[in-house]
Amino acid sequence: MKYNRFHIRAIAAIFAAATLCVSLASCDDIVDFNDGYTAADKMVNAGAPEIKAVYNIGDIELTTPITQAEIGTMVRIEGKNLNNVKSITFNTVPVVLDDIYTASTYANVRVPETLSFEHVNKIEYTTDRGSASFDFVVPFPSLTVGCLDNEFANAGGTVTLNGANFDVYEFGSQSKVFVGDKETTVSNVTKQSMTIQIPEGTPDNSLITLKWSASDGSAQTVSLPFRPTSNLLYADFDGVSINKDGALNVEIEGDDATSTASSALGHKHLHFTGNFAAWAWNTYDISCNMIDAGDMTNLDDYVLKFEVLNTKDHPLTEATGLKFCFNWGDSYAWNPADGAGINTFGNWQTVTLPLAPMATKGISAAGSWQTLRITMQPSAAYNADFCIGNIRIVKK
Repeated sequence: MKYNRFHIRAIAAIFAAATLCVSLASCDDIVDFNDGYTAADKMVNAGAPEIKAVYNIGDIELTTPITQAEIGTMVRIEGKNLNNVKSITFNTVPVVLDDIYTASTYANVRVPETLSFEHVNKIEYTTDRGSASFDFVVPFPSLTVGCLDNEFANAGGTVTLNGANFDVYEFGSQSKVFVGDKETTVSNVTKQSMTIQIPEGTPDNSLITLKWSASDGSAQTVSLPFRPTSNLLYADFDGVSINKDGALNVEIEGDDATSTASSALGHKHLHFTGNFAAWAWNTYDISCNMIDAGDMTNLDDYVLKFEVLNTKDHPLTEATGLKFCFNWGDSYAWNPADGAGINTFGNWQTVTLPLAPMATKGISAAGSWQTLRITMQPSAAYNADFCIGNIRIVKK
């Protein structure tokens, strides 16, 4: 049988209609497997929340429960009826609810970035059906009290204290700073430092005392010296013998190295100047009767301190080549700021160095003759313009 174009088109239409009918019939047979399914984060709570354990978010197998976590840590809370959260707190500090994920049996939560001085070491978990409490500690980061940038700052001014986590401990409100027996104000509080106001009339040899509360509620106290004059080796360079070798020019001056008047340090200081070729050898020996610095049997318990000042165009670096030694022993090479260098921009800054490496032949007994040698041997051509003052030996 032959088919013309009309027949072919008719047959094609019949097949298309049949296929459509089969397809429509098949649609009636589709099964919706989502019928009756509720997502884990939408499940209705059957009762009040229960917390069974807390895990680090990285503990996928939930093998090691934890009882504490640092601020900012993501944790997984395991339990029951944990959906429909109204609030979660760690040590009374609320969690940001937009930053959590919950299911009926667990919740992924970030420990708040701030801390509370309430010291309530618990998780409080509240939903639409009630609340649960769970013992859990958020320890305060350790407060590190470092050093004053200038122990000989002037009364009536300010001084910067360096350290770590000052902001966490809320200095100026929850935590306090005293100069002598007077509470003082602080400002510019950051994680690494804060500025302390020194009251007018504060006498030399006072103490700056920090008082705060640790994460367990225990009272903590640290004191720092303010203008400690009692252990100065060369208070005003009276009775001191000087011997110099090399082209190093050293003047005993005062008033921030501009005259022989009273210095901002309260005492005269040394002003080092000169132009030097690489590896030029220069020494400056200071000899006097040793002060009574107490029992110095273990020199590892002591440090050498002094204040340093440089003009902004003459920073002090390892290449400056400064070394210190007592009584002709081994020299200790000073690497300012552990390689970062120091530029005080015309301000006094306290430096602390270990005593033992520069006193390998010991320290003279009180009243005995003793020499401190300061050596400068720059590793590159160097134009010196810096000051050192209030050299002292103190116990750590």
